[in-house]
Amino acid sequence: MDDSQSVPRRRLLKRSALLLGTAVGMGLVARGSGVVPDSPAKAGTLSMTLEGRDWRLTYPDRRKGILPQPGERSASFGELFTAPDGEKRGEFYASSFTFGSPFGYSEVSASAMEMHHFNLADGTIVGMGTLGGFHDITSVHAIIGGTGRYEGASGSYTARQSPIEVGGDGTADFTFNISLRSA
Repeated sequence: MDDSQSVPRRRLLKRSALLLGTAVGMGLVARGSGVVPDSPAKAGTLSMTLEGRDWRLTYPDRRKGILPQPGERSASFGELFTAPDGEKRGEFYASSFTFGSPFGYSEVSASAMEMHHFNLADGTIVGMGTLGGFHDITSVHAIIGGTGRYEGASGSYTARQSPIEVGGDGTADFTFNISLRSA
């Protein structure tokens, strides 16, 4: 047999064996893992309220009580509970980008945009929205996704945050109206 034909044939056989081995290995991992993923909730709607405690807002190189300036980024976090004195349900994390209401203050102005992440025992909820202010202002956010029980979630929620660093009492509350897709 000519060497010029055996090299491409060898490569083809090696690639075929590699592809077959990968496919078989992936099938065994998927079948034999014994882990059953969380299944999403059934289709429908879900209303839920969460209360926040120890609400914090951090800005690099900014003293407590000084409001953020346009262009600054921040992080906020706190613990989530079923009621003001209820049991812990999860934790909250957010990132924020400050605009400072560049067109002046009005009912549609935004001082900042926030990305929220609610880490809950039965899954996560991810939301996004704008704020009209930084202390005790109620804002409306869109639910853009979730995991676990909240997989495929959409809808909206209201948020009232009162972080200690801008003169608040360190509390927050969230009221969710969630639409869940069918499994």
